[in-house]
Amino acid sequence: MKELQALSTQILEKTKEKGQKKIDEYEKVANDKLEEQRQKLVESQKNREEAISRQMKNDYEREAQTLANKQRNTVLAKKQALLNSVFKEAASKMADWDADRFAAFLNGVLAKLDSNSEWLVVPGARTANHFKAEQVLTVLNQYSFVKVSDDVVKSKAGFIVQQGGIDYNFCFDVLVNELKKEFSPQLATLAFKSNE
Repeated sequence: MKELQALSTQILEKTKEKGQKKIDEYEKVANDKLEEQRQKLVESQKNREEAISRQMKNDYEREAQTLANKQRNTVLAKKQALLNSVFKEAASKMADWDADRFAAFLNGVLAKLDSNSEWLVVPGARTANHFKAEQVLTVLNQYSFVKVSDDVVKSKAGFIVQQGGIDYNFCFDVLVNELKKEFSPQLATLAFKSNE
């Protein structure tokens, strides 16, 4: 009976040993799977954090660029308004010329006309009174081929010179606008050297 008991103890030990081995194997597989899942979760969280960080960085850069664009556009608009006011003020100052300056300007224009043709000067309404001033009448008397119209160009300062159906516009706002087209880029460069 002792042998039977020893055999049963031996079988029991072997069964316990096999069972423990299987339990140890299952536990190792379970731990490996658990570690693999933990690594996947860590990697997933890291990827999610990187994606959120990238998204936040992209949003920040986009917002910063939008703000920089708005600032640049505001500065450009102010610069453009300043240049426009300079040209507008120039036209206004010309409209306020005294008879001497107006006569000098008129003389400069008339001196370039072909004296073999008939020319008609149509005064601007805002400077029509200059055509009655002694200085201007003296200039007009030097150019017998030029006549002054009784008509006026409404709301304008300066004058129009007509010949053969063609108008040559010397109204001050038109002259200043022509200069503005030509010189605005250069003035903007000179006046605003920095890109602020």
